[in-house]
Amino acid sequence: MVLCEDRECGVCYQPYSRQDRIPRVLHCRHTFCATCLETMSLPKSDMLTVCCPLCRQTTCVGRGLSLQEALWVNSRLWDYIPESKEEEEEEKERSRKMLKFPAFLRKFSLTKPQHQESIVPGCANV
Repeated sequence: MVLCEDRECGVCYQPYSRQDRIPRVLHCRHTFCATCLETMSLPKSDMLTVCCPLCRQTTCVGRGLSLQEALWVNSRLWDYIPESKEEEEEEKERSRKMLKFPAFLRKFSLTKPQHQESIVPGCANV
């Protein structure tokens, strides 16, 4: 399974924000945005349940609490979220300018090798 970058939700692939896409931690310690968690939550008797899309562990919230009240904010990610709209726009512009390669492409070098041997058929390469 390919995981998305740490700074975006693994369900909607949108960047976390301090308003509506707050990074919340499930009991299994996987993090998703509050908007997706609300969408995935199911009411069961006196509780709300959320099934983690990665490990399928169920997180239960009971006693009249909402997901926002019961689930912790991922503070590691929270520190990287821009505080204002201006900072958010600057971050988006920086990420557009950066070229992102998938992990399997990072191992290939884009520079020309210094010395390359060639094999010629019918010739003794010594």
